[in-house]
Amino acid sequence: MSPFVAGALLLVVLLILARGYTRTNARVLAKGMRFTGGMVLALLTVALGISGRIGFAFLTAGASWYLLFGSPPPWQGPYGTSGGRGRQEQGQGPRQSGSSSSPGRLSGMSRPEALSVLGLADGASEEQIRAAHRRLILQTHPDKGGTDYLAAKINEAKDVLLGRR
Repeated sequence: MSPFVAGALLLVVLLILARGYTRTNARVLAKGMRFTGGMVLALLTVALGISGRIGFAFLTAGASWYLLFGSPPPWQGPYGTSGGRGRQEQGQGPRQSGSSSSPGRLSGMSRPEALSVLGLADGASEEQIRAAHRRLILQTHPDKGGTDYLAAKINEAKDVLLGRR
């Protein structure tokens, strides 16, 4: 099959798939586009692996994983570092919080970090904390197209600022 015929066939398939997206709302469209992008990157990963370009295959595999599952791939640690397994899985126990809370409390977030996550200044009232949390969680909730990670960080920030952690 010539490259021209293969390209034309691919274009026809893409146009048929695109027709289904024209009659849908934005949330379903975004979810479908993430899935489609993830699948395209997964296929590209396979092609790169077969051709021996393993380094590039890992890059596309990570991007594909993120698009399909909304979280960093399991072979990456937190914030994109390599290592894969977290502290608790390695048997080191939970991480103790920084200097902002009393010893023995389990929290990975300091008060300044929590204020930064919610976009608040030091001395914010409980009402301001709750309002900022609600505004952000409505924008980044997994049901609204956000990720579990962002929602968990926003919830953790609220808990730290309200003294629940």
